[in-house]
Amino acid sequence: MRFKLILVALAVLALASLFVWQWSFGWTPERARFPVQGLTVSADDGPIDWLTIRARGADFAYVTASQGTRRDAAFETNWNGAHVIGLRHGALHAFSLCEPTADQVTAYLTTVPRATDALPATLALDFSPDCTARPTRAQVMSAIRGFLGPAEYHDGRPMILRISPAFEQEYRVSAAIVRPLWAQRRFFEPDYLARPWRMWQANPARRIDGVARPVAWSVAAQ
Repeated sequence: MRFKLILVALAVLALASLFVWQWSFGWTPERARFPVQGLTVSADDGPIDWLTIRARGADFAYVTASQGTRRDAAFETNWNGAHVIGLRHGALHAFSLCEPTADQVTAYLTTVPRATDALPATLALDFSPDCTARPTRAQVMSAIRGFLGPAEYHDGRPMILRISPAFEQEYRVSAAIVRPLWAQRRFFEPDYLARPWRMWQANPARRIDGVARPVAWSVAAQ
């Protein structure tokens, strides 16, 4: 009898876990508190139905332009797709600690057009499995500033810094470089940055009609 009760309890736990897992794919912060919400996309997400994306509640899109020294193959398609339907959009560069800053700047500048109506561009700072380099804090600050200089001159305004918790813990970027901040934390509002955040990536894997794969979903602070 006891064994059967254990099996039933395990089955209930499994079903509950499955429910929570499926629920998490659709979760977004409350619109009443965060009325402006949107997504981040790249070539990895495949073809995107922009009209459907907007109909399902996207107010903006950040379009990956480059990752390290590699230009995103779908940038132009995604950028133009968002533009055609009037969805506000901005460019994103994922910074690499393993590739020369100058080459990353070249990849970004040769990908992103000058667009006065675009959202401020974003520099994403995080660790990646294919890069194990860990330069000193001084070297990283110098590299980030080396990217921001020409990129911001090109865009005509300061970039947003999207900083992961792990990267912030290692390098304390938010205390050293004063730029608008984009925090990352699933479900719970983040508090790890030295200054208040302007953007919050609240769900790194939200399923939404119009995109085949789960996408990162973010909100803007009011």
